[in-house]
Amino acid sequence: MIHFNETNYEPKVDDYVIWNRPNGDIEEGWVYFKGDPVDNEKRIKDGWKVLSRYITIETNVRDKPDCVYTSGKPMRHRMIHTLLLCNEECWGELEYVKHRRTREILHYSQYDDVNQEKELAEVYKGTYKSQEGRLQDY
Repeated sequence: MIHFNETNYEPKVDDYVIWNRPNGDIEEGWVYFKGDPVDNEKRIKDGWKVLSRYITIETNVRDKPDCVYTSGKPMRHRMIHTLLLCNEECWGELEYVKHRRTREILHYSQYDDVNQEKELAEVYKGTYKSQEGRLQDY
């Protein structure tokens, strides 16, 4: 496992991270979204509220119950994603574990990913992806 301090690690989408929070809570999951940099100097100059950049960490995914929209159309999304918001001020509390396509084992959570990748690729061939263009979870 690699630990970066707040000055040299900037999380990226599809990184697997562990968040060691000051209150003792430990959260882990995939970086699902990363906000664009914000020009707060311009916002302050224009009298607007300062914004914090953030990422979301996907901590859980589960099947969505079968249902239909009120319009009668079937549901487009098949999964419910539980996301945890992490502001840029807290990125120094994150530990980088791996990226979705890293083959080197740095954390116990990678063992099955690396050693069973070919078998799982066949099992999950053509399966669900939450966002178009997003890599499969296997």
